[in-house]
Amino acid sequence: MEWQMDVNKYLIIIKNEDKTEDIISYENNKNLINIKYKSTGKMYSYSRRDFQFYKNPTEIDIKDKRIILNQGYVYNVIKILKFESICKLFFGDGTSIVVSEYSLQLVKNNESQTLSINKFDYYKEISKVVSVKTEDGKSLLTDEYEGINFISSDTALYKYLNPKTGIYKMNVNLNNIIFPFGANKSQFQAVRNAMSSQISIIEGPPGTGKTQTILNIIANIVKNGQTVAVVSNNNAATDNVYEKLQKYNLDYLCARLGKRENKEEFINNQTGQYPKFGDKLEDEYSTQNEILELNESITKIFDIQNNIAKLREELNEIKLQHQYFNKHHDNNINMPKIRNIKKITSKIIMKLKVEYEELQEINLWFRIKSQFLYGIGKKDFYKRERKDIINCYNRLFFIVKEMELENTIKNNSKQLEQLGNNKLNILIDDSIKLLNEYLRKRYSQNVERKIYDIKDLYNNSKQFNEDYPIVFSTTYSIKKCLNKNYMFDYIIMDESSQVDLITGVLALSVARNAVIVGDLKQLPNVITTDNKNTIEEISKKYMIPSNYDYLQNSFLSSVSNTVTDAPKKLLQEHYRCHPKIIQFCNKKFYDGNLIVMTEDKGENNVLEAYISAKGNHARGHKNIRQIDIIEKEIMPKLTEKITIKDIGVISPYREQKKELEARFGTELKIDTIHKFQGREEEAIILTTVDNEIGEFVDDPKMLNVAVTRAKRFLRVVVSDSENNVGTNIDDLIKYIQYNNFEVVESKTKSIYDMLYKENRKQRMEYLKNKKRISDYDSENLTYNLIEEVIKENNFDNLDIVVHIPLMDILANDDLLNEEEKLYANNDWTHIDFVIFNKMDKKMVLAIEVDGYYYHKEGTKQQERDKLKDRILEKYEVPLIRLSTAGSGEKKILEEKIREIFAN
Repeated sequence: MEWQMDVNKYLIIIKNEDKTEDIISYENNKNLINIKYKSTGKMYSYSRRDFQFYKNPTEIDIKDKRIILNQGYVYNVIKILKFESICKLFFGDGTSIVVSEYSLQLVKNNESQTLSINKFDYYKEISKVVSVKTEDGKSLLTDEYEGINFISSDTALYKYLNPKTGIYKMNVNLNNIIFPFGANKSQFQAVRNAMSSQISIIEGPPGTGKTQTILNIIANIVKNGQTVAVVSNNNAATDNVYEKLQKYNLDYLCARLGKRENKEEFINNQTGQYPKFGDKLEDEYSTQNEILELNESITKIFDIQNNIAKLREELNEIKLQHQYFNKHHDNNINMPKIRNIKKITSKIIMKLKVEYEELQEINLWFRIKSQFLYGIGKKDFYKRERKDIINCYNRLFFIVKEMELENTIKNNSKQLEQLGNNKLNILIDDSIKLLNEYLRKRYSQNVERKIYDIKDLYNNSKQFNEDYPIVFSTTYSIKKCLNKNYMFDYIIMDESSQVDLITGVLALSVARNAVIVGDLKQLPNVITTDNKNTIEEISKKYMIPSNYDYLQNSFLSSVSNTVTDAPKKLLQEHYRCHPKIIQFCNKKFYDGNLIVMTEDKGENNVLEAYISAKGNHARGHKNIRQIDIIEKEIMPKLTEKITIKDIGVISPYREQKKELEARFGTELKIDTIHKFQGREEEAIILTTVDNEIGEFVDDPKMLNVAVTRAKRFLRVVVSDSENNVGTNIDDLIKYIQYNNFEVVESKTKSIYDMLYKENRKQRMEYLKNKKRISDYDSENLTYNLIEEVIKENNFDNLDIVVHIPLMDILANDDLLNEEEKLYANNDWTHIDFVIFNKMDKKMVLAIEVDGYYYHKEGTKQQERDKLKDRILEKYEVPLIRLSTAGSGEKKILEEKIREIFAN
C-alpha cells in the first residue's frame, strides 16, 4: 500500500532513525518492507524489525510549559506530536527529533522555574538588542541562540545555568599529568584542576604565565585523545597560544577557524601531509613512572622557590623601612654591644622591647634576661633614657631581621640545590617525550592526510576534529566553526573578563567541560550605554539574579559567582615586571597575593614620576605640556638605557595619542590603555592628560593594565592639582616617591609597619601571658572592626598598625609648647590605632578608643586626651575617638575615612 508521507500524520523510523520526510511511500512484501525515497525514486527493502510505522498522532499542549529531555532543557520547540509511546519534537529552525515519551517531561512554568530555567531565554532576548544586524535587520547572535534546541545535562552550559546540580569531578590519576611547557606551583595546581573538574577557573594576573598554563592544559587534553576549542573575544589572545604551539611544531594539530576568511585560509593552506615523526620511545613505561614520581615530589621544589621569592621581597621592604627609620631617628646614638648577634632573633628583641615598655622601671629579672641571657649591652646601657633604649631595640630589630632573612634565603637556596633544581627540566623533557610518543602512535600510521573542504566542517565535524583536535576561534564565531550540534570535549576561554555574557554563553554551549581564564582586576568587556535601558527592562522581566545580569558582569565574574563549586586558582608567580613596578599593583590591587619571581638588583631609576607645574595645560583630551615633558625630560634619559623601539607610551585618550604620534612619528609605540592590554615593553611612559584626575583615567583596572605593561622602567606624567589627592593615580605617585626616597615635606614620619606589626604580635602575647585579657580583647575587637571597614569599603590602599608612640609619628616637636613637648616625648604616650597609606607609609587617621569611666569628664585622663588632641591638630593629623560604650562606631569610622579622602 502507498501513502503520501505527511510528517504531521505519519512517523516512519528505519533502523532507529526518523526517515519520514525522506520517504514517498512504502509497501509490504512478505517479510520485507519496500521503501521508496524522494531523493532517488527507487525502492529499497528492509526487514520488518528495522521498520516502525505510526499514524494518527495526538498533539501535546506545550503552552506555558517548560520541556525537559533526559534532565536537559529543550528550547525553540513549536510543536510536539505523540505517536503511541514515541514523541516527535518540531523546532523553530525546521529540524525535529524523535524521543521516547518516558524521557520527556513537561513542567508548567511558575516563578521559581522562571528564575532557575529561563536564563537562557533571557540571554536570547538580550542578543536581539546587542547583536550585530544584517542588512535586513536580522540579529546574527539571535540566529545562533535559535539554533540551540537542546542543552544536555552533562554539558558545561547546563551546569552554569543550573549550578545547584553540581559539576562533575573526573576520576583521573593527577600524577600522570604532563607539563611539556614547564610549570610553577600555581600553574601546577591550575592544570590539575582543569583535568579533574568539569568547570575550573584560572585567574591570571599580568605576567603570571597564563599562556603557559593554557598550553599545558591543551597538551593533556590532546594526550588523552580529546578535543578542545580555544576561544577569546579577540584573535590576538588566541594567536598568542597558537604561535607558541607553532614554535613547538604542534601547529599541525591546530585549525584556526572562526570567521569566514579564517576558514577559507585554513582550507586553502592544507598540505595533505603529516609532519615527520621521531623514533618510537623505547622506555615509555619508565618515562611514565618518572613523571608519576616527579608529580608527587616536585611541589616541595615549588614551595622553596616561592619562599625564596617572598623572602627577597620581605628583605627589600625591611631594608627600605630601615633606611627611613635611620633617617628619622638619631643616627649618632651608641648601639649596645651584643655578645653574639647570631644567637638572638628579631622575635626575642621585640619580646624584650615590649616587656621593657610595660615596666615602670627596669627590674633585676629583665636585666638578667636581656644582658646575661641574650648578651645585649652592659650595665650602663640600662641606665640610659627610656627613649634611647627603646630606639636601640627598634634599630636592633631591623639589623637582626635583615640578617635572618639573608640567612634563610641562603639556606633555602642550598636546600633547593640538594633537592635537585633540575627536576623541573626532567619533568618537561619527559612530558615532551610522552606527548610526542602519543602523537606518533596516533598519526604516523597515516601516509596521507585528508584534505577537507568547507562542507566537511559541518558534515564531517567529528572526523575533522579528531584530525585537528585544537580549534581556535573567537567566542562570537565558535558556534559556527563546525556542525551546530557538535560538542568539543573542552573549551578554554581566555581573556574571559573581556567576554560579555551573550557570546560567553554561546561559546560555553559547544563543550562538555570548560576552563575559564581571565583577570577581574584587568579591563572588563565594554558595554555601550545605547541599549542600557532596554536591557534593564529585560532583566526585570526575567527577575534575573545579579550573578547572571548582563550589565553587571563579564563572563568571568558571572561564572565565578555562579559555579561556586568550580575550583579557582590564582596564578601567583609573576615573571614580567621589575619588583618595584609590580609591587605597586600587588599591594594596591592583588592584596599582596602575587609572588614576585623577578629580582631587584639595585637598578637605579626604575620608577620616576614627573609632575608638571600648576596650570590648566589640558585642552579637551590632550595635554601638550605633558608631551613636552616626555620629549625633553624623559626620552633623553630613557634612551641612554634602552633603544627607542623598546619604549611604549600609553594614553587614556585617542586625542593625546594622535598628538604624540604627530610629535614622535612611528619611532615610539603609542597607543591607548585598551589597545595595550596583552602587550609588554621594556619601558612604559604613562601620560595621564587631565588637569584633574577623573573617574575614567583613575579607573583601577585601567591603571593596573597600564603599569603592568612595563618590564624594566616606568615613567608617569601627571598634572599638579590638589584635587588629585586620594585618587589611584595619587597612590601611584606616592608609591614612586616613597620607593625613590624622595623628600616630601611633611609634619609626620613614615610608618614602619614591619616593625609595628611584629611589635603588636609580641605585645598581644605579653598581654595574654600577664592575664590582661580585657586589654587583649578590647584591642582585638577594635582591630577587627577597623579591618572590616577597610575590606568592606575597598580601601585597598590602607592598612593598620597598633599602639604607636606619639613621637614616632611626629616629624619633630618644634610646633609644641613645653607642656605638650613633655607629654609627647613621654614613652607612655601612644596612639591606640593608626591607619596609614600602604603606598607611601603616611598616616591617614589616628584612632583613640576611650573607655567610658576611664576617659569621662573631669578625669586626669580626659585632660591628657585634650592635650593629645591639641598636639595632633597642630600636626594636621586627623583624629577620631571611638567609645567602648558607644554604638554605630563602624559607621562613624567609615564616614571619617570618606571625609578625609573627599578633602
